Amino acid sequence: MMKFNCKIYLEAEDVAQSRILSTTSYVKNLIANCNNSYISRLQIDDENDLDDFIIRLYAEAEIIEDTVTDEKAAEMLAPHLAELLTEIAQAQSYLDMEGSFQVEYQELKEAYTFKSEQGDSFCDFAEAE
Repeated sequence: MMKFNCKIYLEAEDVAQSRILSTTSYVKNLIANCNNSYISRLQIDDENDLDDFIIRLYAEAEIIEDTVTDEKAAEMLAPHLAELLTEIAQAQSYLDMEGSFQVEYQELKEAYTFKSEQGDSFCDFAEAE
């Protein structure tokens, strides 16, 4: 059995419309083309406001599988997600990013919160209780 729960929030204000569109495309493509089949299932909610120059993207997933469809992806889910979040923080340092994720697979139980503030090119991770 495998359980995966993830919430990612990305926001920025006073951003040019072209940057809003390119950031949205970048994040959507990065997630959709991720080699981890569980991460690529994240659902992205685009609540950008082009008139007020605000980026607001939310990505969420809640996946429960009684029979695991991709064992390698399940085993590597936490490191792959951390890598993806770090890549977003590095490439889009003008964004505020925060959220959490939890993975349960076999004996593995990992839960983290994460945050990257505007101007940072890294993502801080903390174990959640």
